[in-house]
Amino acid sequence: MSRRPLILCALAVCTALSAVAVWFVALGIPRGRGMDASAMQSFMGAARAPLQPSINGVAHLADPAPLLLGAILLVVVALLRRRPLMALLAPLILGGANLTTQLLKPALADLRVIDLFGVATVYPGSWPSGHATAAMSLALCCVLVVGPALRPFAVLLGAGYAIAVGYALVAAGWHLPSDVVGGYLVAATYTLLGAAALAALEARQPERVPAVSRAPASTTVPVAALLAGAAAVVGLAGTAALVRAPGTTIDVLGHTSAIAAGLGIGLLGLTLTAGLALALRR
Repeated sequence: MSRRPLILCALAVCTALSAVAVWFVALGIPRGRGMDASAMQSFMGAARAPLQPSINGVAHLADPAPLLLGAILLVVVALLRRRPLMALLAPLILGGANLTTQLLKPALADLRVIDLFGVATVYPGSWPSGHATAAMSLALCCVLVVGPALRPFAVLLGAGYAIAVGYALVAAGWHLPSDVVGGYLVAATYTLLGAAALAALEARQPERVPAVSRAPASTTVPVAALLAGAAAVVGLAGTAALVRAPGTTIDVLGHTSAIAAGLGIGLLGLTLTAGLALALRR
């Protein structure tokens, strides 16, 4: 019997425990709350009037409509690869992760009063971020669904998309950095569990799975076209968000907490997507 399902389940336990740890530090420890607030304030310096619409636009890339469109594209890719179980499980992973986030937000609601620019701002029930969960679950399902040949490209696309949405959420003041990290970890937990279930189910029906899980040559071109189109949309949105308008100042690099939060979000996004790709090769 393949060890892949067990490995993936073990990784899912690790991401779930990490989410619990992040929640405890961010909501239960005063110093953690303070670092969260400091990092958000620095990030929000990038969201002044000239850039606000572009940053909000990137954050909206994880709204329900883009998530639904992404889910449909992933199902199409899975069917093109002749992987019906994968086509069934991908929407379940996306739905499960995002439903769990929406249930956790009120269940773990905490009236976090954050001092932003001298004004007391309340963030009740914001952990974990629903938009961050949506972005990361879509990114990880993309890595799961595509074939081995396209997986490195999916890692870059997925990580870039999820990280861009995460940064935008903090810069726009929608969520604290810990909310974004929590959303990423919830998405990773569900994706790893889904990947484990897929591996276990397909191991019982090896004759129905293409050898080495490679997409037939006839399906590689349309799959690549779908991914290239998605990459173009994300790239254009990200470029628009990074264009600096006259009079805009970005002071993120002037604060240690902001640097730590930025590196944490970026490294976690890349680690989760690349780590899933490596786990699927075993």
